[in-house]
Amino acid sequence: MGTWVYIRGWLEFSGQKAEAKRIILDNGEGWSFPEGGWLDAACYARAVRAQHADEVLAQIRKVAALSANEDNDHVCGLFLAFHEVDGQFEWQVRDGDVFISSAPERYDYMSR
Repeated sequence: MGTWVYIRGWLEFSGQKAEAKRIILDNGEGWSFPEGGWLDAACYARAVRAQHADEVLAQIRKVAALSANEDNDHVCGLFLAFHEVDGQFEWQVRDGDVFISSAPERYDYMSR
């Protein structure tokens, strides 16, 4: 049996939704694009084998690197990735990149 990583989170767009959607739908499973309201976003929730978690992260990095809009707003978002062996991590999407750190203990309830 392999190790699983449970990944949950979202991306928010400021004019980059069409291009981001192309990137995500080319290789992505587990994504949804809520419609309506004032927010353009993509949501992700899926358990993947540990060896595939880097593929999801690479896809998120590619979307994060999209050009900012005319107001210099980049794609932003937040993901929690719970690795069955290594613990839980926070992936902050901001400023054209993804910043990874250990998730605060307040999110431990998500992995029980």
